[in-house]
Amino acid sequence: MNRRPAPQPVVLLFVKTPRAGFAQAPLAAELGEERAADIYRAMIERHLREIPPSWQVEIHFTPTEAETEICAWLGASRHYHPQADGDLGRRLRKASGAAFARGATNVIALTGECPELDRATFHEAAARLARADLVLGPTTNGGYHLLALRRPAPELFDNIPWSSDQVLATTLARAKLFGLSRELLTPKDDIHNAKAYRAYLSRVARNTSSDSLTIVVPTFNEAEHLRATLHAAQQSLPGARIIVVDAQSTDRTREIAAQHGADVLVTRRGRGRQCRAGAAIADSDWLLFLHADTRLPPEAGTLFSRFTVETDAQVATFRLRFDSPSFFLRICGWFTRFDSVFTRFGEQGILIRREFYDALGGFPHWPLFDDVALFQRARAATRIHSLPAHVLTSARRYNQRGPLAQQWLNARLLIRYLLGTPPAVLAAEHASATPPAKRPASARLARTPESVR
Repeated sequence: MNRRPAPQPVVLLFVKTPRAGFAQAPLAAELGEERAADIYRAMIERHLREIPPSWQVEIHFTPTEAETEICAWLGASRHYHPQADGDLGRRLRKASGAAFARGATNVIALTGECPELDRATFHEAAARLARADLVLGPTTNGGYHLLALRRPAPELFDNIPWSSDQVLATTLARAKLFGLSRELLTPKDDIHNAKAYRAYLSRVARNTSSDSLTIVVPTFNEAEHLRATLHAAQQSLPGARIIVVDAQSTDRTREIAAQHGADVLVTRRGRGRQCRAGAAIADSDWLLFLHADTRLPPEAGTLFSRFTVETDAQVATFRLRFDSPSFFLRICGWFTRFDSVFTRFGEQGILIRREFYDALGGFPHWPLFDDVALFQRARAATRIHSLPAHVLTSARRYNQRGPLAQQWLNARLLIRYLLGTPPAVLAAEHASATPPAKRPASARLARTPESVR
């Protein structure tokens, strides 16, 4: 006789609005509210990618008035429920009880504070529910990151000393008191402060994974350059998926992307925003962020395979060469083999392990220096490697202003950024300082890149 498949759980994901005042307080105090919100946002997005796609997910959000904001972030097609008032016990009791009342046979609840939850953990929790009433995923600081039930247990959540190192022990004691059979998963760390976050980054930096790759190309009116960029990428990395994230171009950019077999995504303008959008729909272990006017070298595929198989590194760039005979630009390109805040930029191509990218919080939503910010975060956890080959990028802005004048503008804006000037202010100054393009009429629609090179 055939055995009936185990019922699939309903996952209760507890979510706070990722904005100032609602990010994790210890992280915000040490890393700043914006950084803490980025980290929290990345953790939630990773949870949703790791939950088995056939399982039903309920988003339990707070504050109540933030439903529109949460839906815009996580997608309007999901099931949303406001969290109950009170402590975590009251919220868990209400959410789990309501899920069982709606017909769930198994429930898995998680609070979104453990970035190392993966699909295997979810499957293991579901399998253990076949022989236990309660499954807990312990954290190393005495709490739990996951709670799974196969029947309602409202009494389980009373008199728990939340936010202490006795949460797990007290929960297990109450489960025993009320006759619930229990099993524990492997303990994991949650991200409760900056020290725990840095330890997590270090573990990610030592991890290895397979060599699948997605190339993300942000564009805006790049018909002049995109064809050559995509052709070079397909020649050197024929197995990679290519996602072109277009900011509503008015030229043939999207048509050219489709002709080359790229997946085309349309979003608002802003290179950091576009890169985030492309990464969000990528399902590979590695990401390569590539500017639309930057061509990969023929040996990129060989270097990628060697880098991902023979090292445990997390992030790398190529060296840079401009399509200009300028001796000054050749010198600038030579220095890109070294890692510093003045020699690492997005036009070199950013090859990064997906899990590490998520741990860093992705690109910030900035109009300028989003690539510099990502590199700064990466350097705090690991070394940024230099691949021994050159990408070829357009020198169009240097040709418009002059190499020395353009490099002086770049350096001046970067120094002001490092001294604390907001990127939005610098972006406005950069736009006003950019001279009109002096190019043939056939190329006038090609954009000036937004990030400073």
